[in-house]
Amino acid sequence: MNQLLETKIPSRIYQDFVFLKTKIVVNTLANESRCYVCSKGLEDGFSVTAKNTIFGTLLFCDKHYSTN
Repeated sequence: MNQLLETKIPSRIYQDFVFLKTKIVVNTLANESRCYVCSKGLEDGFSVTAKNTIFGTLLFCDKHYSTN
């Protein structure tokens, strides 16, 4: 399926959609977002932020997250 989009300025965007007939298997892994310190999560009403540390990427709630 192709589309030609026109705007008021003299430029055109050409989009080309390709739909594959073969199915692609995508492997995913999801874990619940919980604070590394207190284990509070989104269902407890806390926002969770990721922070890169020397131990890797850790998740912290807004109480335990600091920018230092």
